[in-house]
Amino acid sequence: MSDERFFERLRGDARTLRYEPDDMSASRVAARVRSRIAATPPTVAQLLAAWARPLAVSLAALALAATISLTWIDRQDTLAASPTIDSVTVSMDGELYSVSE
Repeated sequence: MSDERFFERLRGDARTLRYEPDDMSASRVAARVRSRIAATPPTVAQLLAAWARPLAVSLAALALAATISLTWIDRQDTLAASPTIDSVTVSMDGELYSVSE
C-alpha cells in the first residue's frame, strides 16, 4: 500500500468525524460574536477590579506562606537551642563522649 492510497483512505475515514455545524449552530455562533463585538468596553473601575482582585489574593497567599514558614523556622531554631534535651556523657578509656537525642 503506497502512502498516497493510505492518506486517501485516512481522509475518507475521517470525513465521518468532521464537525459540520448546522444552520442553527452557525447562526448562534455568529450572534454570539456580534454581541461580543458590540459590547461596550469595560470602564476603568471594572478593568482595575479585574486585575486587582487576583493580584490581592496572590499577595495574601504569599504573605500567609511566608508567615507560616518563618514561624516554623523560628520554632525549629528554638527547639534546637532548648536546654531541655538531656545529653549523656560516656567515659571510655579515659576519653569523654557526649551523646544527645
